[in-house]
Amino acid sequence: MDLRVPSGWFFTILGLILLGMGVFAPETRAALTTVNVNLYSGACMLVFGLFLLLLAWRATRSHT
Repeated sequence: MDLRVPSGWFFTILGLILLGMGVFAPETRAALTTVNVNLYSGACMLVFGLFLLLLAWRATRSHT
């Protein structure tokens, strides 16, 4: 199994959770900053996870 698949799912799911927290519960942000860290880090993790899944899908598709 390609390591990009479980890593991609991990980052995608974690990114969705953090993105949801940033959208629906912005008051739970870190107390030391005024920036919605959950929103931005969740979006970055979601994009990274989807990118890993895309790379894994392309690798399996090219071998068949």
